[in-house]
Amino acid sequence: MMNVFIEHVIHLAIVLPVIFLTLTNRRLETLKILVVFSLYFLIHSMLLYLPIEFAQLSFIKGNWNWSGKIFAILGSILFLLLYRKFELKDYFLTFKQNDNFLKNGLFLILIIFVIKGLFNYFYLSPAAWNIETILFQSTMPGIDEEIAFRGIMLGLLTKILKPAKVSIFHPVIFVTALLFGMAHGLFLTDSYEISFNSSSFLITTVLGVAWAWITVKSGSILLALISHNLGNITSEIISISK
Repeated sequence: MMNVFIEHVIHLAIVLPVIFLTLTNRRLETLKILVVFSLYFLIHSMLLYLPIEFAQLSFIKGNWNWSGKIFAILGSILFLLLYRKFELKDYFLTFKQNDNFLKNGLFLILIIFVIKGLFNYFYLSPAAWNIETILFQSTMPGIDEEIAFRGIMLGLLTKILKPAKVSIFHPVIFVTALLFGMAHGLFLTDSYEISFNSSSFLITTVLGVAWAWITVKSGSILLALISHNLGNITSEIISISK
């Protein structure tokens, strides 16, 4: 478990220079929010690994980490209940959409599907039909990761980082995208050696940028969440059909 903790401390350490360089100010209140962001990121990451490290906590048996995802989602809910400084809409946790962006958002989601579909077609290995995989990929990753990365983390950073003149270059987008990419591509092994999967890192970072931008422009994680889960299902279907 210690290697998992250190792994995510490394992730955090990589993005902290960007955060410090783009802080709106160095006031105590700003630094407090940064501490909250850092603690949330680390605790959320650890909750995912609890059932992997402690088998007795894996209350849903299967090939996927259902229990870890549920722990992480419950941890996010608990955070929202305890840390009441901001409203849910400040974390983009709302169904209300910016109607002016809806058409562009749907068009961007279509582009994501095409790019992700091509990537999966050429890089994914053939797989057999598995109902558990379909159910897991159509629910857990999008719910957990969008609430965490494009919801709470993006919302907290939006309060303390300077916005860019062009929204796509907002530092909150790239910080959360880098953390998302590293969560899928930069690992620390049990022997404390760094393992880096460049293709996984690149595709998830690019997707992280797209989903964060969609969230910021639409004002909600809804489009990103739907795109995330549909993209995962598409990946599985492509693998099965190969």
